Amino acid sequence: MDLYTILDAMILAFFINAPIQIIITIGQWLVMAQFIAPPDKTIKDALNCLAATYVSAYFIALLIWLFWPFDPELSMYKNRISIPAIIGEAIAIFFWLKHFKYILRKKIELR
Repeated sequence: MDLYTILDAMILAFFINAPIQIIITIGQWLVMAQFIAPPDKTIKDALNCLAATYVSAYFIALLIWLFWPFDPELSMYKNRISIPAIIGEAIAIFFWLKHFKYILRKKIELR
């Protein structure tokens, strides 16, 4: 792959993935704030989690765009939703929610 192909994929992935990533980020914020936020988490923790998720989801989606093994027309669902963006978000959300201890945290027993 040459530099032009990589830059072209970065721009394409950014503009195609941006709408779905923004929508998912807003949904993630609502879920984090309303349903799974532990009492010890601050707004700064939530924003760090959202930023890390957004950036890493973009790079995961970019890798999927670059190495998409199927027909390029199959990367979009009904010509509107980027499948690589959805896959990238699913991987990144789970990883960062676990990393920031929003999910799968150990229960602390009081003695």
